[in-house]
Parts: sequence; C-alpha cells; structure tokens
Amino acid sequence: MKKLLSFALIFGLMLTFAGCGTNTEPTVSTDTGDVDKIVAEEDVLTPIYASALNDGSYPITVDSSSSMFRVVKCELIVENGEMQAVMTMSGDGYGMVYMGTGEEALLDTEENYVPFVLDEVGAKTFTVPVEALDLELDCAAWSIKKEKWYDRVLIFQSDELPADALIEE
Repeated sequence: MKKLLSFALIFGLMLTFAGCGTNTEPTVSTDTGDVDKIVAEEDVLTPIYASALNDGSYPITVDSSSSMFRVVKCELIVENGEMQAVMTMSGDGYGMVYMGTGEEALLDTEENYVPFVLDEVGAKTFTVPVEALDLELDCAAWSIKKEKWYDRVLIFQSDELPADALIEE
C-alpha cells in the first residue's frame, strides 16, 4: 500500500510540474541570422530613404538578428541623396561585411566586400551603404575564426534622429 501511495504521489508531482517552463509566447530565434520575429501590425515601420533626410551626420541605433553581431555605436551620414553608416562593433571576430547574403557575397567580387577600419580607440568599424532606415537589410559577416560568411539582418533605426534631420514637406 505504501508503494502504491508513493507511486501515486510521485506521479501526481510529475504531472503538476510537467507544464512548468513551457513557454507559449512567440520567441525570437537566436540562430545565426534567422529572423523569426512576430511583429504586430502597428509596430511595422515605414522605411525612410535618404531623399527624406537633410544632409548631415546623425547618431542612430542598429538592430541585428544575431547577438554575435552587435553594433555598439553607429553614425549615419547623409550626403547628396545617399546614406552610409559607420558601425562600431562590440568585438573583433569579423574581418569584413557584405551588404547582401553570404551566398551573394560568394558570387560577387572582393572589391564589393567592406573591410574593417580601426577607430581611434582600436575598435573595429565598418562603413556600409544604407538603402533605408527602418527596413530589414541583409548583411553577411565574414568570421575570421571560422572563415565563412554568416547571414545577418540589420535594421538601421530612425527613432533617435533629431527632428531637424527630416526634410520638411
């Protein structure tokens, strides 16, 4: 009888705790560049192109699909209807980037790869063209250690632009 009660108690506890730790909320994949975000309709941003911005230099933030590709500082440069960003990286594991996918980088020539430049404190920076702010852009990063391209998705954010950055209509 004691064995039966012990078994019933253990079985009951197992059933009770079987659901613990189960997450039914949507998650963001932290895989090497997969973007599986579920975005609410009201959170979808309208891309901002260079034609909507005054020439100048503006600090912005960059969202990355991978925690392994972390931009700690970014300066947006708008000039003559074009944008580029100087991204300062948190680490030194990447030797170059390519604005596109890794597969596209393999098919392209090295002259279109963006090598790093060390800034005044020795941090790696990459200066890349920016098609638009608030738009998912493919970016491949070359791992020095693994010697291969990793696909990333970057979003250059407009939310920190000063009001005078936008051209008044």
